[in-house]
Amino acid sequence: MSDLPTMMRAALLDAPGAALRLAEVPVPVPGPGQYLVRLEACGLCHSDLHVQRGEEPMPPEAFPLILGHEGIGRIVAGEGPLPHGTRVGLPWLYDTCLGCGPCLGGHETFCTAQRARGLDAPGAFAEYALLETRFALPIPEEVDPVSGGPLLCAGLTAWSALERCEVHAGARLLVIGAGGLGQYALEIGLARGLRVAVVEPDARKRAEMRARGASLAVAPGEVQAIRDWGGADITLNFAPTPKVWDLIAAVANPLSQIVAVALVHEPVALSMMWLINGGHRVMGSSVGTRAELSAFLAFAADHPFRVAVERVPFADINAALERLAAGEVAGRIVLDFGGR
Repeated sequence: MSDLPTMMRAALLDAPGAALRLAEVPVPVPGPGQYLVRLEACGLCHSDLHVQRGEEPMPPEAFPLILGHEGIGRIVAGEGPLPHGTRVGLPWLYDTCLGCGPCLGGHETFCTAQRARGLDAPGAFAEYALLETRFALPIPEEVDPVSGGPLLCAGLTAWSALERCEVHAGARLLVIGAGGLGQYALEIGLARGLRVAVVEPDARKRAEMRARGASLAVAPGEVQAIRDWGGADITLNFAPTPKVWDLIAAVANPLSQIVAVALVHEPVALSMMWLINGGHRVMGSSVGTRAELSAFLAFAADHPFRVAVERVPFADINAALERLAAGEVAGRIVLDFGGR
């Protein structure tokens, strides 16, 4: 690492609810089984905002914390099977135990010992970050690092949620929420031959989803319109509120598949008889595995997404977080690390 700097810029969260502090900190040194990655870009995610605002319980010793889990950069140091210069992703999943039942069964995102980047391990809101070699996946060169950053969380989360389901061309997919995740879900669903309806309170977003191929886009209270459309064979919920559950239950077709993705802690009134009579499957989904990420990146290389991505200089990270909190972001914001 003699030709690399010893100090780097990083955005530090010193305490829950505090603004991020841009500071010069030491460049991390890769140990055995680790790469050092020079960041090119990192997306801003609502999960980052969730932690920054103190909505995730964190022990005092976790601070100062470097957030960020939609990073893309190139390997510049460390030994492993990938050569230096390889473009890689730094997603939410930092590492897992690799030996438990979920890990061995291909469901590593449900490993109870998993560590999350930007939460249990330093994240990618920095010029350099560490990456475990066993969790390193190349990013296809066809994927632009700025537009590709959100694929590592928002895009992957939508992809893996649909992967939980039995998908048949012509089936009816209901996407609840037209934020970044919902926008990726729409394009993924259409590419897989599904008919897609969207529930979204913002009229401007509803119009945009119709323009992108949704056959129906309605406000949350329009239950009958969804029934008249044909109901939902698959529902992906990206709306962080329990209020949508009554709609989900009301429009579910027999043998419906329902995937909960949004972070909702409050309970919902789920009827056992509704489950029995309809034969429904209700599942949870969290980010995605390495295998799912690899498949999704290959898909993304051949299917460029139309989700709006706004490039923001790294120095403007706090202003970007404030806009995200205010709901002023139409698609996704990505931090650009180009130049000091």
